Amino acid sequence: MSNGIEREYRRRRAIHPALLGTLAAATLIIAMAVNMMATFGPSTGEALTVAAWLTVAGRVLLEQFRARTSVTADGVTVRGALRTRGWTWSEIYGIRVENIRWGNPRWPGYLYATDGSRARLPHVDEYQLTDPGAEIADLCAAALRLGLTTLDTRPDVEERIARRARRRRAGQRTAVASGVVLAGAFVVDGWLLFTERPTHTYLLLLGVPLVCAPFLFLVLDGFGERRHRRGLTPPATRTATGAPPD
Repeated sequence: MSNGIEREYRRRRAIHPALLGTLAAATLIIAMAVNMMATFGPSTGEALTVAAWLTVAGRVLLEQFRARTSVTADGVTVRGALRTRGWTWSEIYGIRVENIRWGNPRWPGYLYATDGSRARLPHVDEYQLTDPGAEIADLCAAALRLGLTTLDTRPDVEERIARRARRRRAGQRTAVASGVVLAGAFVVDGWLLFTERPTHTYLLLLGVPLVCAPFLFLVLDGFGERRHRRGLTPPATRTATGAPPD
């Protein structure tokens, strides 16, 4: 690894097998949807399927061939699939490699800004780097040596980072809960179809989950905040006899 600060992280190896699987699935589903439209005529559902999977495949390809992370003495620039963002070193709180248990990749790099926001660093992971943890440690050491950053911990920034992390968890749980709602709506729609009643398919499969998602997020986010506050509350002290103090 270089001892300098000038670095660029981009795709240097083949596309990850999991992403190749996503592209293969997108190709198969799009082909099936196009065949259905050619056989039975165009339909809104098939058109939405084609559009959705074209979007997924396009994003995967753009992230692989366009995305990159550039580091200079001025700061860090992240070029994503569609947009480019940059942070000066004064705006950067830290760069970390995190263990995402069920993620792909499992060891991605993230930039944390002083406002508590987090940004993924494209191609800073175990698939493109032999040891992403050592690479980021070397990068931070170079920035520290050049006086571009500091190791000082700021409680206010740490709290903002923790708050955003709780909101992300609430968003993830909302996605799971919305999937459960969608499955329930699918069952109801199938029952209506089986009993030859009006199905209202788009209302059940699209409208209901979309309406429920904001409510679920508010409930789950509030639950996470209450649990966090309970964790900060010190336990009540007791006397030697076990009775609460006067």
